[in-house]
Amino acid sequence: MPPIQSRQNPLVKRIREAIREHRDEIVLEGPKQVADAVAGGWEAIAVLERGRDLSASVFDSLAETREPQGVLGLFRRPHATASAILDRRHTVAIALDGVQDPGNVGTIVRLAAAFDAAGVLLLPGCADPFGPKAIRASAGAILSVPVAPITARELLDANLPLFATAMNGAPTDPPSSRGVLIFGNEGAGVSQELLQRATTISIPMSARIESLNVATSAAILLARSFALR
Repeated sequence: MPPIQSRQNPLVKRIREAIREHRDEIVLEGPKQVADAVAGGWEAIAVLERGRDLSASVFDSLAETREPQGVLGLFRRPHATASAILDRRHTVAIALDGVQDPGNVGTIVRLAAAFDAAGVLLLPGCADPFGPKAIRASAGAILSVPVAPITARELLDANLPLFATAMNGAPTDPPSSRGVLIFGNEGAGVSQELLQRATTISIPMSARIESLNVATSAAILLARSFALR
């Protein structure tokens, strides 16, 4: 079959919609990410190569990266559950409360892999970890880290120790296991509903800096949690 030449082709439109909406289907770029997703059991709908399956111009119109790597994969969006993440009691879980920047969300997914967290729980208001920018920021970690939505009530009802980052929190160690480490919105922080039930912790640092980026804070605390195991 000759490569698809038209941007109006139904499959091309479907890929474009998945890139834009990433609800039930998502798109991965690059041979390694696509191969890793297939090896990890993700359900592939289509794997397409530049020049073979899609013309160069059509492929480049879909590619999100500046230097397309020649392979696109359209996949069913994987679905993890909050209960499965919370059941992993030997390691800390991460909860994000309204973290809106997809780069921050993707970076924290990568940190979850680096420091063997149970997974990432997304409270309302978070950026989608399966959006193109978040996937790139995760550097492939989204392929192996379980991510699931959760409400504040569900998190509170889980009856696990909660630790929320806050500027006025105690400069104490994060949990090493059986707990949830909560990171809040880039501006507003963790919601009051969760702060009232959580132990608040902070990162000791110089008075020259008022606060750190949420992903930087996550890196410091998750590394410390990992070292305490």
